Formats: sequence, C-alpha cells, structure tokens
Amino acid sequence: MADRMSDTPHIVRASDEHVADSPMQHAGVGSWRSSAQTRETSPHAGKFRFATAALAGIAIAAIAIAVAAGTSKSSPAQSARWSTWSPPDSGALGAREIADHVAPLYRISSVDQLAVVTVVNLSDPNNPLRVAVRTDPSSSSVSVLSGNTVAYNLCGIGGSNCSIGVGQPSADRLLLLRREALELAVYAFKYISGTQNVVAILPPGRTTTPSTLTTKPPTANAASNTKPLSVALLFVKDELAPFLAQPLSSILPEQFPPTVAQMHNAPEAGLVNQITARGLFSQSLVQAQDGSTLIMLDPLPPQ
Repeated sequence: MADRMSDTPHIVRASDEHVADSPMQHAGVGSWRSSAQTRETSPHAGKFRFATAALAGIAIAAIAIAVAAGTSKSSPAQSARWSTWSPPDSGALGAREIADHVAPLYRISSVDQLAVVTVVNLSDPNNPLRVAVRTDPSSSSVSVLSGNTVAYNLCGIGGSNCSIGVGQPSADRLLLLRREALELAVYAFKYISGTQNVVAILPPGRTTTPSTLTTKPPTANAASNTKPLSVALLFVKDELAPFLAQPLSSILPEQFPPTVAQMHNAPEAGLVNQITARGLFSQSLVQAQDGSTLIMLDPLPPQ
C-alpha cells in the first residue's frame, strides 16, 4: 500500500566557443594547480581525508541499518495477515459485523441466500448468555461452559420459524451450514476479544423418528413419522487453536463459499465435516433460576 527532479545541464552553444580561447581558462588551470600544491603540502590533509571517509562510512552504515529495521518491522505484519477482511470493532459490534460479512456469501443457489445471521443476546451485559452441555443423553446433569460466549442464529429464508423455504433438506445443505458456522466461529475467535465459545444455531430441519415394531411390516407407501429438529454447533477456542494459527485460506480456500450443489466436491468438505462432527447438538433456550438465558445443548448422533 506504499505510494512515490532534475538539474538542467548548461549547454555550450557555437556562439560560446570563444570562451574556450579565453585566457581565463588558463588562469583557472593555474589556480587549480596552485591549490592542489597547497593541499599537498598541508600536513593535515591526510587526516582530513581519513575523517571524511569515516563519516561517509558511518552514514552508509546508518542507512543500511534503517532499511533493515524497516524491513524487519514490515515482514511480521505481512506474514501475520490472517484474512483479507477483518471487523473494525473487537467487541459486540464486531460480532455483528462478522455476521453481516459472512451471511451474504453463503447461497443455496446463485440467487438464493442460505440464511440470515444475527447475534444472540449480546446487548444486555446484565443478562449474559450461558451455555450448558449435557454430555450424557441419559443423565440429567449438565456442565455450564466457562468464558465468554458469542452465539449466532442462522435463520433460513422463505420458510416459517427460520426454516429454509427453498429446496429440500439434504446432507450437502447441512454441511454447507456447518461450513458457515465454522467460518463465523473462527472469525469471532480471531477478532472478538475474550471469546472462548461460539454457538451457531442452525435453521430447523426435520429428522425421522424410528418406527415402533409391529406384527405387520410397514408398506411401501406408509408415512414415516418426523419431527422438527433444531441443531446447534458448539465451538471451543482451545480446540480450534491450531486453525487460528494459520491463514483462513488454509481452512477455507475458496474466495467465495460453494453452493449446496458444489459443497459435496468442495476441497474443504472433508475438513469441515471432521471439525464440526463432534460439535453437533440439539438446542433449546431456557431460563435459568438466576434469570440468565441458558442455551441447553444435548448431543446428537452423527448427521
């Protein structure tokens, strides 16, 4: 991002040629010789020449050191560039800026946006957002995560209750949502001060519930039982630390995210699946006894 005269030589014309024959020319030569003889006979001439050379050497060395120092200062800044974009703010406003930057890039198709992303419950410092995780589905005990949490709500477009109203639910669409959640999380960990956890609440989908055993096998046209499923992804900063130490492009290499149809063959599909598989939970918002908002996360089987 760095941005950047001449002396006009005296031209001797033909009309000035008489100057070459002027006696002043010879007088000048005589004066030069006389001056030169004077300098040669001066007992301090050698000392002056030595001092001048030493000063010149010092000046050249100082310039070299300044150039080297400038280079050493600029190189780490360039190598530390993690992403081509960053939010101007490092607080609650920055979390919203991340949502506004990421969401429009994710699309079901070339014309349909995947989801609108908003930030959950960052405006009330007296009612902090907390996350409770139930690691054992058969247990009633939960663990409340420590540290500050940023929660993003991905609300689908065109459907009811934030569901996606375009196209059909699929594994590729869920994987693209997981990619978007991962990008939101790494941006928040990298640029929002004090963030230790990120929760991304995905648009509600549907899951098939197992049929009960009967004496008669189900027919081909029998309707399967389904129920809405609200899925959330949990990210913990310490677990993503290796990915935060390298540029964003090493995780998500494309300039723009793939569409649903492209996600299956995207170069990062396997990595996204690996990173997010263990962070899938069903989620619900509950009110804790102290009045704080609690996101309750229950483990899900692999999706």
